[in-house]
Amino acid sequence: MTSLATPLELLRSTLAGGSGLRPLDATAYARAHRTYEAHSDQRALLADRLGTVLDDALPGTEPRSVLSIGPGDGSLDAPLAAGLAPGRGRLRWVAAEPDGAVGARCRDRLQRALGHAGEAVLHEGTFDSLADTVGDEPFDVVLAVHSLYYVPDLAEALDAARDRLLPGGILVLALAPLAELNQLTEAVGPGSHRWWSDQLPAALAAAGLAGTTTRLAGRLDVTDCLDRDSATGREVLDFLVGADCSGLDADTHAVLLDALVAVSSRDGDRLVAPHPVDLVVAS
Repeated sequence: MTSLATPLELLRSTLAGGSGLRPLDATAYARAHRTYEAHSDQRALLADRLGTVLDDALPGTEPRSVLSIGPGDGSLDAPLAAGLAPGRGRLRWVAAEPDGAVGARCRDRLQRALGHAGEAVLHEGTFDSLADTVGDEPFDVVLAVHSLYYVPDLAEALDAARDRLLPGGILVLALAPLAELNQLTEAVGPGSHRWWSDQLPAALAAAGLAGTTTRLAGRLDVTDCLDRDSATGREVLDFLVGADCSGLDADTHAVLLDALVAVSSRDGDRLVAPHPVDLVVAS
């Protein structure tokens, strides 16, 4: 793998002074997200590790509860719920999802996964307005997977999440580090502030929490991105940079791909980039 510094600097200088890329609309974002996830093994690694964490955190036959912040369509939450449902206490799973249509799919998936062994509840809104649906209800587990990047204040968000925990409860967070792939994302969209896992220790301490961190070494297949005529390649690239790359001229597009290649390596006939995520369990 070559150094990212020179390609990144070239990418930044090439994009400097431009009008910026057009954001993805909701439909394009959802489509690009699905394609991106399908090209990465990170989701499978997360699901496996989260299954173990939740299994350990929610034993026995007593009623249990999970609050999931920003779960999207439930494609991760539903299998986790299904794994916890058989032979245990009743499970109440509350999903706080601001997109009503996406949230409804999440709730329905969760309810199918839980069956008669539990209850799925949708709060159609942000975590800040959760009381509108569940009052001051506390939970055994508060789960936030890739949903804290854009909160205004990370420590305040963690403090509020801590206040939703039952005694002995845990906060489970998944957030990416500012590693090579996300440095590229930052270079393309420097005006969009994001929180990264590197900032979690200080924010956890400020919220009176302590956690253990496990880094999951996911990999993203970016081979199709090198083919500008590939629809899937365009979607992977769009989601990676968080914008519509179709407006890039040929030279700028080539500079972007050079930066992507610089952080990637060959695995047989495929080009793969490191796609890590940090999983933090805190209390």
